[in-house]
Amino acid sequence: MRNICCWLLAGAAITGGFSAGGCQSDAVNRDAKTTFLTSDDMITMTNQMAQSIIADTFIQQEEAKGPLKIVIKPVINETNEIITDNRKELFVWRLQGLLAQNQSLRDRFVWVLNRDDYLKLRSEEIPEAKMGPDETRIQPEYALYAHFISDTRVNSKGRADVYLCQYQLTRISGEGTGVILWTGQYETSKVIKKQFLD
Repeated sequence: MRNICCWLLAGAAITGGFSAGGCQSDAVNRDAKTTFLTSDDMITMTNQMAQSIIADTFIQQEEAKGPLKIVIKPVINETNEIITDNRKELFVWRLQGLLAQNQSLRDRFVWVLNRDDYLKLRSEEIPEAKMGPDETRIQPEYALYAHFISDTRVNSKGRADVYLCQYQLTRISGEGTGVILWTGQYETSKVIKKQFLD
């Protein structure tokens, strides 16, 4: 968890735009000692998603009507890896952070905390001014979801995991409720030999 937080902060400090990337991420996994998603995957994935969002023509058309009010929903994890809630949240919070730190995008997105996260932060006695609005104070128009699935194969030679991590921005209020405005996905495969499993 500590390593992931360090990568999160290091990645958020990068300025000058987002790194573009396709679905291939073999370089991330070349020396893997585990088949689980890592902090490198999170950085590559969220950089790719941020680039995809700002380049999407449908999102640009909606932005022309006014800022998009977006609530961030927790990651749905259907992989064979147990990802604790605080780690899962990083995969969507870093994406929000990348978009929020870009000066040219600050007026294009209004980020709203989902109620569960808002109450969790309140219980930790964080001042409301530092948390931002929750979905009971500002009615969100869109929800940002992330859904992780995997296919795991294990045999006498080792283990292989193929991951599909899909993000969606879905209309949740007003005209067009239920319409998916944007979808982005990150795919990666990881293989580990049996010697590392022993």
